[in-house]
Amino acid sequence: MKRSLLFFFLFPLGAFAQQRNLDYFIEAGIKANPELLSNNNLQQYYQLQRDIITAQNKKPQVNFTADYLFAPFFFDDGKPISITTDPSPKAYGYDASITNGGLYSATMNVVLPIWNKTLMKRLYEQNRIQADISNYSRGQIEHDLEKNIIDQYILTYQFFIQSIYLQKIIGQLENSKPLVEALVKKGLLQQNDYLLLDIQLATNKNDLVQQQFAYNNGLAILKNLSLIADTNNFILEKPVITINAGPANYYYKQKYKLDSLNLVAQQNVNNNKYLPQVNLLGSTGINASDIRRVPHNVGLSAGVHVAIPIYDGHQRKIYQKQNDILLTNQQILMENAAMLQQNNLRNAKQQIDQWNRTIEMGKEPIQKQELLLDIIKEKVVKGQVTVMDYINALQQYALLQKNQAIAETNMLLSINQYNYYNW
Repeated sequence: MKRSLLFFFLFPLGAFAQQRNLDYFIEAGIKANPELLSNNNLQQYYQLQRDIITAQNKKPQVNFTADYLFAPFFFDDGKPISITTDPSPKAYGYDASITNGGLYSATMNVVLPIWNKTLMKRLYEQNRIQADISNYSRGQIEHDLEKNIIDQYILTYQFFIQSIYLQKIIGQLENSKPLVEALVKKGLLQQNDYLLLDIQLATNKNDLVQQQFAYNNGLAILKNLSLIADTNNFILEKPVITINAGPANYYYKQKYKLDSLNLVAQQNVNNNKYLPQVNLLGSTGINASDIRRVPHNVGLSAGVHVAIPIYDGHQRKIYQKQNDILLTNQQILMENAAMLQQNNLRNAKQQIDQWNRTIEMGKEPIQKQELLLDIIKEKVVKGQVTVMDYINALQQYALLQKNQAIAETNMLLSINQYNYYNW
């Protein structure tokens, strides 16, 4: 019987279900995962950050400023209030030499950084490394997601396989009922034999329903992991999981390399504070202290601003020592990750080998149990053994099939775990 037809009998509500393989769920999960979508947006963010660095350090900064300062004098030569730059000695107000009697200013100002290629290069490098770290983290997100989806797919598929075995046993029991009933009528078997058969059939049907529930629940979890909104049941194809060859460069090594480069880039950007800063300055507009002179106080100015750091209390050296400590920690973490990876790979490989041996050892007992079932079934028909013997044989067969399915599932899970480490 084809699995699509078997699925119809096992899961009546899924009569129109479609077959789905493992790649379908992985591709759907990667396509819709919000962390991966956010990561894609971050790449645009870092490109815009590069544009900001260029705008701040290469392009002129232009701004408009306007100021009005009202600084009157009181009781100046008998006047209650006056605005002047030459008040009488008895007048009250701010010192005219400080306020100039007021301020009328409206200027357009330009600042253009120059000789800052080194500064910009360091900022670009830091931004690029941070973009690489963000992009590289996408690989970890995909790797974790793929591992979780594969694990859930394997577990869900096991429920389907268990249902197939149960349906096979139920079929045998149902086929045996008419024969047992006829033998009871002929007096070759006891009435309790028929009742035992019927009870076992009901028990197995209940077990099948529980497997159906487990399969549906597992499928729902699988859909959630893959962010699939389809409410229909799916027929899962047999998963094919093989051991992946080791990569040319393990992920953790590149990760720690990027983290270390980021620390170096931070140090270089911090060192920008100790580079000479040179800016060209320019302004044009109105700058007056006497409102009567405003038309004649239109002008312009230009200049150069130079800032050279001299001493900051050895902050630069202290920051360098802090970074050296962090770089040392990165090396410690990388060495520890290397050791853990080798241990994990070795343990996962041992588990794969153990489950392989278990599967091979389980094949012969299943074959012999199938042969025993045929023999006992013939004897039941002849009235030579009780139905209880047949039921016990069926139960043993079901247990062997269940254990074999569990062993195959655990082997696939172990391979998936090995591939997760071998990356």
